[in-house]
Amino acid sequence: MTNIQIPPGLLDENIELFSESVNHLPMALHNGSVKPLFCLPAVFIQLIENDLSNNSAAELALELAGFKNREQKILKYTTCRFGAFDNTPDIKDGKLLASEYFECGHRGKCTMEGIVCSSIKIKGRVISPFEISMIKLLATEDTLPVIAEKLCISMNNFETKKKILFEKLEVFSRARLVAVAFDSQILQPCSS
Repeated sequence: MTNIQIPPGLLDENIELFSESVNHLPMALHNGSVKPLFCLPAVFIQLIENDLSNNSAAELALELAGFKNREQKILKYTTCRFGAFDNTPDIKDGKLLASEYFECGHRGKCTMEGIVCSSIKIKGRVISPFEISMIKLLATEDTLPVIAEKLCISMNNFETKKKILFEKLEVFSRARLVAVAFDSQILQPCSS
């Protein structure tokens, strides 16, 4: 039996927010159709705007990055916080849910990382950019010494950090780590 997951917003009142791949503009899947963010009913835009207004650090980071008007800020904020298309609604039962991991291509070098996009949390624990790099390398076929070298740390330091990461994510193997990373959108399936 095949388990088919139907995206939120396709057959229900929930909303899946995501970033389209060309211009990285936020889109929404709502009531069975895909539409630009600002084509959603105003009540949903207001939820995002209120969330931004309650996040003064994100508001300031956007301002300093050159996003001056409200529409630009909302567009960027939505892309950074909800850019991944997944099977978890971003707006459910009229409430804006927690942000999700989105690999925007600027991770690790964005001045707004962890502020506008919010830190990624797995099992309620914050995962640092270094730990995300570590997860991505542990998902490869590289040996542990090769991964340590790529991370520019000693093998002892690597083993300590790996142990902490595994405890944080409540996993005991690389295979389970990869599964958790896929569930959290840190890893994406390869398109062939």
